[in-house]
Parts: sequence; C-alpha cells; structure tokens
Amino acid sequence: MSSTSTQDLSEELRSLWRTRPVRTPDDSKIAGVAGGFGRRYNIDPVIIRVAFVITALWGGAGIFLYALMWLLLRTAGDEASKGEALLGRGRASGSKVGAIALVVVILISAPTFGSSGQGFLVGAGFLATAAMLAGWYGLHRRTPQPPAGWEAVSAMRPGTPGPGAWRPGQQAPWHPGFGPGFSAGTGRHGDGASSAADAHAPGADAGAPYGPSTPPTWDPLGAAPFAWDLPEPGIRISDEQPAKKKSRLTKITLGLAIIAAAVATGLAQLPGMTWLDTTRIAAIALAVVAGGLLIGALTRRGHGLLIVAGPLAGFVLLSSFVQTNAADWQTYTEHQFEISSPAQLETPLTNEFGSLDIDMTGLELDRDRTYTVKNEVGEVRVTVPEGMSVDANCTTEIGSVDCPELSTNDDGPVLTLDISNEIGSVKVTR
Repeated sequence: MSSTSTQDLSEELRSLWRTRPVRTPDDSKIAGVAGGFGRRYNIDPVIIRVAFVITALWGGAGIFLYALMWLLLRTAGDEASKGEALLGRGRASGSKVGAIALVVVILISAPTFGSSGQGFLVGAGFLATAAMLAGWYGLHRRTPQPPAGWEAVSAMRPGTPGPGAWRPGQQAPWHPGFGPGFSAGTGRHGDGASSAADAHAPGADAGAPYGPSTPPTWDPLGAAPFAWDLPEPGIRISDEQPAKKKSRLTKITLGLAIIAAAVATGLAQLPGMTWLDTTRIAAIALAVVAGGLLIGALTRRGHGLLIVAGPLAGFVLLSSFVQTNAADWQTYTEHQFEISSPAQLETPLTNEFGSLDIDMTGLELDRDRTYTVKNEVGEVRVTVPEGMSVDANCTTEIGSVDCPELSTNDDGPVLTLDISNEIGSVKVTR
C-alpha cells in the first residue's frame, strides 16, 4: 500500500472518530447507541438493533460491541463519554459505578481468537466484530459528513438558567441594604438627594435630644450610638448533619470481580481448559459481586453493586441460553471426534466454525462405506487406519489440500471420504 493510500485511510479513520455518533438515551430503547448511529448516518435504527441482536446470538459479539459503544460514545449534552470520564478526561452523566459495570461486561464478553492446535482458529465472535466494524466504516464512507441538524443534537448543551437568574450582559443584581438611597418603608431605591433632604428637613425628629428616634437605614461605619451596646451575636448551631463516610465496599468488590474475571480468562487459554468458557467466567465475576451484596446486606452498604449485578446476571442467563451444546456435532471451537463403528459413518459431520480432528484408527469396515464431512471455516484433519483402502475426495475454496493416495492391494472394503471446506486446510493421514 502506498504512503498516499495509507494517509487517506488514516485521515478517514480520524474523520470517522471525530464525527462518531452521539447517544440520545432520552428517546431510546436502552442506551441510545442504535439511535445515535441512525441519526448520524441517516439510517433506520431498527436495522442497527437487528444487527446487534444477530451478532449477540452469533458468537456474543453484539453484547461486547453494544457495551463498548455505550462506554465510548458520549451522551448528547455531556462533555465526555463514560470511558473518558472514568479516565478523568471530562465529565459525563451517570455514576462511575455504571461505567465500571460496562468495563466488566466488555471484559467477560470480549470475543476470543487465536491459535488452536496446528492451525489458526477464528472465532465467530471475532468475525462478527470485524463485520460490524467494517459496516461502520462503510456507513462513514457513504455519509462522511453529518446530516443537517446533527451538530445541534450532538453539541454540548449547558444548563438553562432559571427565571430571574443573572445572565451575561445584564446589570449585576442588587440586594436591599447594600447601598444608599434604599427606603425601608417601600423596599426600593429612591433618589439619594431627596432622601438626604428629607433626613435634614426642618422639623424632622423635633424634640429628640440625642438624634433621630429611629435608626438610620444606612450606617456602614457603625456611627449610630444605639448600636454600640448591642450584645454579641449568639453561636448558631448548624442543622446540617455531618457527611457520612462513603463505603469502599462497592469499589473493592468490583475490583475483585475484575481480577477474578481476568484470572479466569487467562486460565481459559491454557490447554485442557475448554470448559472455562465465557459463561463460566461471567458466572465467576457474578459470584464475587453476589458475595459483596451479601456483605452489603449485613452492613447496609454497597447498594451500587445492584447496578452491576443486574446486567451481569442477565448476561449469564442469555449466554447460557444461546451457548452451543458441547456434545453437538456443530461447534465453534476445536473438537475431536472418534469414529469406531460403521454405523457412525451414516451421519454426515457438519460444522460452521472451528477445527475438526477426526480419529478413525479404530474403525473396521463391514462393507464399502462413504463418509461426508462439511466445514465452513477451520482446519479438517482425518486419521484413517493402517491397511484400509481409502478414496479421499478433498476440496477447499481457500486453503491447502493434503489427501494422498491411500489405496491397498487387498480386496477389502473401501472407505470413501467426501471432505469439503470453505476456508481452511484439509489433511488425511494414516
């Protein structure tokens, strides 16, 4: 790729992020992510919601992406997104506990991908994530400039001053008793000259030996003798209750839940730990949060954990519902199959995503048999018995094929293998 093309792509990505959607949760279903994409790119939000639901059921990427967008896209009227506010880069509406809950959901629902066995395994979640991000880029290419009125929605809107509030450009507010010319009887300003003239008019306060009988309304220097012997003001007892010390139970529990989920995710990458899937990792984090709720119930603290426990429990239930049964033929991970009976050859093996390792070394044929294997993405490896005549028909759209001639000179039954793969290698060995 030339330097010019690289610069153009980099500029497009910067423009995509600079004009990214803004969430409008006031008129949305959940958090305003789909509505924000719909307004920014002039598309029906229902299409965006359907895409999130499909990818949530297909590999769990929809949950990961929605939580990620919820964290990274700011709300209309906010200075920053929840993620930026969590890092101290601005202010966002809502509590930090909700942002931390989104981080937990993102960590436990992140699609996994990497090497598996001798080949490269691409998980369905990773493919769905890549497809959604590519779709976002395509929407930006179609609508690089925001539509009319979008900036008014996305602009930060400061609070509107209430009735009677001071506004820039107006005269500063005046309060009674802070300036000359205030009439105590009328509660409003008068003419300073006329007030002074009235005070010194002939006959004013006549017969009063020590000055006026009523205190002056303006005595900034304390020159009035009547006020010299006033008692000291009493000590005012504040009615405000001392602020209660905030509990750290919520923060400590969430920290332990994140650590537990991170450790479980690391253990899941070890060989032989295939049982530790995303659902069980989320269940471990939920167990830690449940323990914090139990302690909080006894100590009357940690109410913020309820914000985390609800979505986390919903994710565990949803993930358990849509999780593929490990005993099925169709799997999203590497799976090993052992074919030892001719009756097993009657059922074709089909798989969408993942590597297949088929062991047929213990198979004894009673007659000529045909076995069909179909795979979408992943590596297919078949091991046949020694001395068995095998007729392998292997095809793949993208990948390598290694199916040598495995015939023998005896007149025994022949095993015919029909193996087709879309993306990935096919290999048959003894």
